[in-house]
Amino acid sequence: MIRHVPKKKILLMAGDILLICLAYYLSPLVRYGVFVTEPINVLTEALPLTVIYTLSYYISDLYGFDNPFTTMRYLQRFMISSLIATLVALFYFFFFQRSDLSRGLFVLSVMMVITFTYMWRLSFEMMFKRYMAQKKGVLIIGTGRKGMEIYEMIKEDPSNRVIGFIDVEGHRKSSCSPEVLGDFLMLETIVDTYPVERIIIATDDLQNRELLNAVIKCKMNGISVYDIPSFCEELLGKIQIEHLTDLWFLNMPMYGVKKGIYNRRVKRVLNIILSITILTLFSPFFLMAVIAIKLDSKGPVFFIQKRVGLNGRPFNMVKFRTMFTGMENDRRFAGQKNDPRITKVGKILRKSRIDELPQLWNVLKGEMNIVGPRALMLEEVETFEKKVPYFSLRHSVKPGVTGWAQVNYPHGVTVEDALEKLKYDLFYIKNVSFFLDLHILLRTVRVMLRMTGAK
Repeated sequence: MIRHVPKKKILLMAGDILLICLAYYLSPLVRYGVFVTEPINVLTEALPLTVIYTLSYYISDLYGFDNPFTTMRYLQRFMISSLIATLVALFYFFFFQRSDLSRGLFVLSVMMVITFTYMWRLSFEMMFKRYMAQKKGVLIIGTGRKGMEIYEMIKEDPSNRVIGFIDVEGHRKSSCSPEVLGDFLMLETIVDTYPVERIIIATDDLQNRELLNAVIKCKMNGISVYDIPSFCEELLGKIQIEHLTDLWFLNMPMYGVKKGIYNRRVKRVLNIILSITILTLFSPFFLMAVIAIKLDSKGPVFFIQKRVGLNGRPFNMVKFRTMFTGMENDRRFAGQKNDPRITKVGKILRKSRIDELPQLWNVLKGEMNIVGPRALMLEEVETFEKKVPYFSLRHSVKPGVTGWAQVNYPHGVTVEDALEKLKYDLFYIKNVSFFLDLHILLRTVRVMLRMTGAK
């Protein structure tokens, strides 16, 4: 289940991992002319180096494709990220792992890592440039409101190109750009004439047998066919609730609620291991946060509040206190950029997300997962359930310390915000997998280290 994690990023990262291990393996041969006879031991030693560099590259967004790898800006970002990773690796190797590792061998390994990984990027761009620049031809069935709505979405997407529309609603003379190529009776001819790879059904006229037969023939000829929710899910990473029906929920697989081995066993074990690890590694930051909170303002260090958990059951969630005592329930300023309730230390804790880390205690107790929908207050849930369709479905999985909605959408408290975040939460519930959870965790680490603000 990695279809919702960017494939090009996975391939680029996989190449980095292989090349970093190769550089570490070859460095003794280059420096001393010694061929390593125990590659497993060397690869084990190379694992920390691999993690340090790939994580540094990920945080610096060096696995993105917004800019060519050959630009000076990308090269500068690559070198700065490599320098930071090198300093971290230097600290790790000489203080925690190998005191016998020579400086010359370390420098050579680092130089080979940086050279190999950047040359891999140049090769990657050369090999996949045509593929990366190629846009998939999209044909939209429907010229009404839904058709135009889909067109506006695709216009901004670099991987898709709208070839034209198929008229169903009798709007053939409407001014559309791209043009209306014909009606559904001409669908097969249009598909044979134009480079159509995807068809999106953006019409409510699904009782038309001739239309459905024509679309089925296209699908059997290898063309991908989407309804609006499925296409938006792939394009935007969220599920458009406005286009859903009860029947859609009955037909679609929901991996987040399946009682499989990952949801029932593996995820719980990983939650416990990761929580204990983070609590141990971040214990100095916890102590610093405790001291800073006590010095900054009067009141308790921790903030405990009733939140809604799995199946709507309330639980006591623990966070570091970031607001002045007694002002937590004043919702007039909720969601504002300069919330006067938040302390000076609280602003730092929120930007770095350190205020969320005590929730790992809730994870250990089994009330939360590390990854899942945000745990909301009781009054928020009561309000949103009345105004947002399918809102209660987000409680079919345990809430998380971080989640797909949190890393994709800014913090907000309005009904409109709740609707947008629910789209991401439903996407997560539908597509839960180990790889999606890992993707979310990596993005969370990037947000924390960049201090780009809580979401």
